[in-house]
Amino acid sequence: MKRFTSIILAVAFILAIFVSTPQVSTAAKYNQNVAANPLGLIFGVLNVSYEQQIQPKNSFTVSGSYYSFGDWVAGTIGGSYRFYMMQEDKRAIEGFSFGPLAQIAFWSWNGSEYSSYEGGTVFYIGAEAAYKWVFSKNFSVEPIFSLFFPLNQVSGLGGFQSYGLGVNLGYAW
Repeated sequence: MKRFTSIILAVAFILAIFVSTPQVSTAAKYNQNVAANPLGLIFGVLNVSYEQQIQPKNSFTVSGSYYSFGDWVAGTIGGSYRFYMMQEDKRAIEGFSFGPLAQIAFWSWNGSEYSSYEGGTVFYIGAEAAYKWVFSKNFSVEPIFSLFFPLNQVSGLGGFQSYGLGVNLGYAW
């Protein structure tokens, strides 16, 4: 609970800094974005993503992550399809978005060699919601919330959280 409270306070602090800044960019259109979630590093997660607009109010993201969870580590690759419903017409990938996601995680056990755990591949499906701001110099800030539901299990991996909360910082063009 203490960690969750710290994350909420950090997200609120970052948002307060950037939302109060009146330098929102006036560029005509952004249709690509690359970002990373520095708050995930607190929990041993490194996440990077690339977003590409594919229709006027839709985009596709590709992401990769590295997790460290107790004696478990994982590398993941995933993607999501985003619907931008409440955006300004001039900006393509800015504002509120939501949509489905899918992810494949390749888990491995780094604990005791006397354990029967070996690791394995887990397939996740879920959903995400985010709100992206693009500021001057094309700097983007995106608070994001994701839910993951595993389609299969890896022996011994119980307790892995099925949600993600963070703030992606990136560059839009």
